[in-house]
Amino acid sequence: MASVPLRAPATDLDRRTGERSELCLGVTLRRAGAQDIIPAEITNLSATGFLAEFPEGVDVPELLDFELPQAGSRTARVVWTNGWMVGCSFSQPLTRSEISAARLKSEPRQMQVELARTSAAPSNDPTDPIWDLSNEAAPGERWSLTTRLLVLAAAGTLPWLSVVGLFALFA
Repeated sequence: MASVPLRAPATDLDRRTGERSELCLGVTLRRAGAQDIIPAEITNLSATGFLAEFPEGVDVPELLDFELPQAGSRTARVVWTNGWMVGCSFSQPLTRSEISAARLKSEPRQMQVELARTSAAPSNDPTDPIWDLSNEAAPGERWSLTTRLLVLAAAGTLPWLSVVGLFALFA
């Protein structure tokens, strides 16, 4: 698929150390100095590089030109490839504001994925406080169905009666 061979970073200096932002940003990449368009989606962004997903079968060049919101035209070098995923490093690091602008342009579905990943699933442990039913009313302490329906009817009717009363007062 790619003209860049699959390889691991050669040294620790090649590894990304910056804070990464998960996002879902559709971009149009170009071979450096060329006009042919390569659609891609950046899924992970840091000041020093990004992770992108390419359509299958796309020949990924070693150098890419593209545009990011607020960052303008940038050049990136492909560091590694693995199937349709490509890791790239920027020739010049991004600023915090440029990363923030890219996150703002990111599609909302990525936020839902992040929330789902970070949210803990409900516990099935009976000792968990979420399952504590001691504050629930005992069956004998509940209002009867008739009483509950009368309370609901009164709560729905009283505001309308006050509006009608005020209308009659000022009419």
